[in-house]
Amino acid sequence: MMKKRKGRVIALGTILACSIGLGTLSVEAGNENSLYSFKIKKEQGNEYTRTKYRQTTTERNTWKVRMYHSQEGTNTYTTYWLERSDGTNVSPSVKVTAGSGGEKSGRNHYVKGNAGANAAKVRLTAENNNYSSSTYTVDGYWDEETGRILPGQYKTYYTTEYNK
Repeated sequence: MMKKRKGRVIALGTILACSIGLGTLSVEAGNENSLYSFKIKKEQGNEYTRTKYRQTTTERNTWKVRMYHSQEGTNTYTTYWLERSDGTNVSPSVKVTAGSGGEKSGRNHYVKGNAGANAAKVRLTAENNNYSSSTYTVDGYWDEETGRILPGQYKTYYTTEYNK
């Protein structure tokens, strides 16, 4: 009798633990800040982060990039977009303006993905906006999926101040 009861308690505990675990897996993606640091290559060579899984099936669920520092200087531009690890571009590109160097400077750019970015591993990719023989470093934050839906009045992206 005691053995049966102990078995039921273990089975109930296992079911409860699995339920909590499955509930955790179904949480929506949040608006996060993953740090990146690139050495932008000469002649518009591409530089990129490691891939992250973008679980959304909605193209208007934006990804985010902010560049708080560029060795080229404040208010200079670098071009960013999402691509898969095979080099296929899966979002429109956006020219991002460098902040003044402080980690809270710069503006967030929220950009829509293309259908190829849905339920796929993607990476942040960058290149110099000018065809130049110079190299420079950039630093900032990105998120492959923010949970923010692109407002209808914008076609591809919108910008906000820091932390908005």
